Amino acid sequence: MTASDPQSWTMVANTFVPMDYQYGDPGRWYSGLTVQESTTYRLLRWEQRGTSTSHRTRTNIRQGPCDDFYWVVVPQEGLYSVRYRDEVTRAQPGHASVTALDEMCRIHIPDLSAYAFQVPRTELDHRAGSSGARGSVLDLNCGLGRIVQDMIRSAHAEQSNLSEREFNAVCDRIAELLCLISLGDTHPQRTQHTQIAEQVRQYVRANVGHGDVGLPAVAHALGWSPRQLRSVLQQTGTTFRDVRREEALRVARDLLEDPARETLPIRDLALRSGFTPAWFSAAFKARFGETPRDFRHRRSAELAGRDGERRSADRSRPKPVTVRPDPAQIG
Repeated sequence: MTASDPQSWTMVANTFVPMDYQYGDPGRWYSGLTVQESTTYRLLRWEQRGTSTSHRTRTNIRQGPCDDFYWVVVPQEGLYSVRYRDEVTRAQPGHASVTALDEMCRIHIPDLSAYAFQVPRTELDHRAGSSGARGSVLDLNCGLGRIVQDMIRSAHAEQSNLSEREFNAVCDRIAELLCLISLGDTHPQRTQHTQIAEQVRQYVRANVGHGDVGLPAVAHALGWSPRQLRSVLQQTGTTFRDVRREEALRVARDLLEDPARETLPIRDLALRSGFTPAWFSAAFKARFGETPRDFRHRRSAELAGRDGERRSADRSRPKPVTVRPDPAQIG
């Protein structure tokens, strides 16, 4: 999407988050925006030429509370600043601003090129505690930070080649790394432990529901003792039990949004994901904010709506017309 004047940009931006806008030098305004999204994540890439100041007012908050996600803004050029009352946070290239929009704030943006990653709050808060990463500025200049930036750029560059499941998988990993950075677990030893924890996650995710994903079996498969693996995970701020539950819930989410498994009973899906049916619904709702049944119904409705829009667009598209020359006019 592109906007060559402030009014057009206001309409586009307010479809994401309602805000009041003020513009400097409207005559030179331009913004280009690319959006990738799934039911869980949204990744934006935008270029802005011209200055804007946006205000998140009480009226805006009533119109769209935005209390279930953060925007993680990663500038590539320019400066991004947010003021909450008397507190101001600023992010420049090499950093990321974790912006919460469920309270009044003012965002000032001069000429800017940036990525913005919309991530559910549960993705960051369930590890970082109740306060999460709200209002923080993360250093992405080295180590895990540089890896996160590369992953965000790659996800955008490969947008046409990623399925929704692949896009979710990449965004899951980005959210995990952002959480580690917000906790400060980025020195070399922590980074090595993080790589081991990632191997554990991948193994559990690949085998949950049809293989042994108990601690002894996973440790043996990865060449560790259970005690060593437990210790490494503890040093990254988690436990094997938490990792197994998290990856099993993500597998369940993928199964629930798979149209090919739409008739699979929730009970069978729970067992396929390694859960007991009695505990599955409560665990899924605590993690993703809605029951498995509600998630499946919402996802099915969204897919049906997209299919309907696509068919309607196909019907309204003009048929190609072939113009053949009149032989009498040739030569």
